[in-house]
Formats: sequence, C-alpha cells, structure tokens
Amino acid sequence: MTLTAATILLYLVALFLTVATLWPFWYAAQTIETDARFFWLLIVLVNPFVMTIYFGLAFIIADTISLGTTFPTTRENELSFPESLVAAVTYVILSGWLWLRWRNLIGRTGIFGPAIIAAAIVFLIVGVIWAAHHDHII
Repeated sequence: MTLTAATILLYLVALFLTVATLWPFWYAAQTIETDARFFWLLIVLVNPFVMTIYFGLAFIIADTISLGTTFPTTRENELSFPESLVAAVTYVILSGWLWLRWRNLIGRTGIFGPAIIAAAIVFLIVGVIWAAHHDHII
C-alpha cells in the first residue's frame, strides 16, 4: 500500500466515523422536531468536536506513517495547508448535509444526501493526491 493510498484510507475512515457518530444526533433531531437552536448547537459545537477527534487521529496516524516512526508523532505543530483544507471543506460539506437533513430536503428528493457524501469522498481523494504530488507548491 502506498503512502497516498494509506492517507486516503485514513481520511475516508475518519469521514465515515464522523458521519456514523453524527447520524444518531440527527435522527433524534428529526424525531423530536427540535428548533433551530438545537441545529446550531450541533453545527457549531458537536460537528467540530467529532471532526477534531476523528480527523485529528487520522492526521497523526498519517504523519506517523509518512515519517516511518514506531510511535505516534506529527511533522509540525500545526496542520499543513492540504490537511487544513481537507478539514475545512469536509466541515462545510458535513454541515450542508446536516442542514439538508434538518430541513428534510433529503427525504423529498433522495439524491442530495448521497451526492453530498460522494462529493466529500471525491474531495478527500483528490485533495490527498494533489497534496502528495504538489506539496512543493505551497
């Protein structure tokens, strides 16, 4: 397995775990029919917290694999540009997905949810490949 494939797999696992963790919250929000305050609480607090846990672990593991060390470590004290771009765009995509679920627009058409998650997956794959081959640009 190449370094790029391992990084893509780690980011996809982080995305899957984030969606799987947020799903029960949104299922409860749909069944209880909460107001907009609950929605904003989930978007502003819960979504970034869950993403920080899963994507933070993915970034640490990816750095550990790329450095070839036997213990978890990172290259830098802050995220690189591609890592921060992956995290930011994934947050926006997941927030849009959650908003569509809250507004119940996914149930009407049936295509928005899978299209948004597919866009997140494609973005992760393209972002990792771009970062691996063009890291010297930034």
